Amino acid sequence: MKKAIVTGATGFIGSAFVEYLTKKNIEVLALGRKEFDSISFLRRKKLEGAQYLKLNMSEISLLAKTISDIGWFVDDDCVFFNLAWGGESGLSDLNVAAQMKNVAWSVSALEVSKKIGCRRFIQVGTMEEAFTQKYLELDSRKDTQYNRHVIYSVAKIAARAALEIRSSQLGMDFIYVLHSHVMGQDDDKNSFLQVTLQKLIRCEELIFSTGEQFFDVISVSDCSLGYYLICQRGRPGSHYWVGSGDPRRLKEYVERMYALFPSGLKMEFGKMPYNDIVLEKEVFSISKLVQHTGYKPTMSYEQVVIDLHNYLIKSISE
Repeated sequence: MKKAIVTGATGFIGSAFVEYLTKKNIEVLALGRKEFDSISFLRRKKLEGAQYLKLNMSEISLLAKTISDIGWFVDDDCVFFNLAWGGESGLSDLNVAAQMKNVAWSVSALEVSKKIGCRRFIQVGTMEEAFTQKYLELDSRKDTQYNRHVIYSVAKIAARAALEIRSSQLGMDFIYVLHSHVMGQDDDKNSFLQVTLQKLIRCEELIFSTGEQFFDVISVSDCSLGYYLICQRGRPGSHYWVGSGDPRRLKEYVERMYALFPSGLKMEFGKMPYNDIVLEKEVFSISKLVQHTGYKPTMSYEQVVIDLHNYLIKSISE
């Protein structure tokens, strides 16, 4: 891979991945829906090594003309990496119409990537798909284990199916990627573990579910490494999971975080109800990724937490 086009480049994971690629001397065209000056300072720094193009996914079919206008050319070893995905007021806002637009835009991205000469197309899904596959087996008239992510993840599953069919019709190399929960600096999504770390810093009450459900965490740098190796060595038609290779029960992640930064307040597990699907440990397997690409995570969970803690402390003081 000499060149890459990355959509969703202004996001937490997207900006980190663009930076990773440019440090590997790969020429990157980074696509985002924001004006460059309106992107946060930290993410602008990550995008500095790339050529940035403001292009909403609703306009992705215009990419061939747009890159010609700016003088950016695809060679015979360019990968199209599709991270872009949006919603009206958030990914999990239960807006069906907004989510279905993402499905159509993903297919348009595939078609334009073929048109401009990219050799492979990689689509990123969500860990929530693992839950949704189980939701689809439930009886919606009787069961209630549906979380707020279900519409978002159903759309991701629909996109995957549509892309598999369309890529076959076009004769385009297609790879689908899922990943575990990604932690690192500059995450603006207020995920459960980040919020827990903030509570430890602020000495706020620590009320949780039983935490017996399996979970997995990777650093944003290891996520980028996995993506990079898939671009380079991934096999067409494959589905990969990028993770730590060592999933644990959610309670253990909280306990390990507390051991690093104890607040002195008691952790109250089981006080908050949990009504959702429980995933098996095997769901988070990275065996195919390791076998095909040689992937090996570089950061321990403790390193990730310490890094994030230092960032949060610095952010509070500024």
